[in-house]
Amino acid sequence: MNRNQSLLMACVLGLGLSAESMAGVITADGNLEDWGLFTNGSTTWTPSGNQSGKSYSYNGWTIYYAIDDYISGGNGFLDPGYGGQAYDAEALYVTWDAANLYIALVTGHDPNTPNNPSGNTYSAGDFALNFWSGSDDHTYEFGIRTPNQFNNSGNPANIGTFTTDVYRTTDLSNWKQSNLWNSQLEPYQRVTSLNTTGLTPLQTKATMSIQEGPSSIGQGSGPHWVYEVSVSKTIFNDFLKPDTELNISWTMNCANDIITVEDDIPTIDEPPVWALLGLTLPAVFWRRRRSAKR
Repeated sequence: MNRNQSLLMACVLGLGLSAESMAGVITADGNLEDWGLFTNGSTTWTPSGNQSGKSYSYNGWTIYYAIDDYISGGNGFLDPGYGGQAYDAEALYVTWDAANLYIALVTGHDPNTPNNPSGNTYSAGDFALNFWSGSDDHTYEFGIRTPNQFNNSGNPANIGTFTTDVYRTTDLSNWKQSNLWNSQLEPYQRVTSLNTTGLTPLQTKATMSIQEGPSSIGQGSGPHWVYEVSVSKTIFNDFLKPDTELNISWTMNCANDIITVEDDIPTIDEPPVWALLGLTLPAVFWRRRRSAKR
């Protein structure tokens, strides 16, 4: 094998490592094994079973999480509302690579639940993204639609993989708000789903998969549903700045249970270690080749 062929192989290997680490490691398919979750029959909320921290590492990735699992009793009290397992926003995860932001939600709320307040049923809300620095400004700059919000009878089950809209929002008027818990919650906490009146979806869409999850997770049991989202980081442009935080929130349209996960922007902007290795491997190989010839 001549020098050019060897260098070409090193470049291909290096770029392959980089591509694998920067994209495709997590697939939005509703299976959270690539997050290190629910593998080999595991029923814990993190790979280690520890859920008291803010993040965990898995396969070289930093995954931020929030756990708020209703177990039983308390007349189904969730905080601020009630509903037990059927309205439990249980766990929310976020991670990223050089190309995409990934979100995973596990909830006891059935995505087929109709929005019928008079019948005391409330459908799934949308994902709300809040970028802030210094102190939380309690605003939401972006919203990602859930399929339950679509006026499309072609898939009434709301199960499967969807291409869904992302919206740039400017204030709370761009969001519907629950009025059930006005005395318990601040206005920003009552945000449930997008109010798209006057809003135009961004050209770039998100991929969202919704699937039924394991029946037993953590200490509780009952139906679980998984929402998994992949969205290009190019959508967020200047919001991805160092020393900035990202809060991602989700609830159902009654806001009976609200979950928020906080991510750290300084690490979002940094490519994973394996990406750097992939990009530098060809250079290291070339230097070694040159040294061997001296």
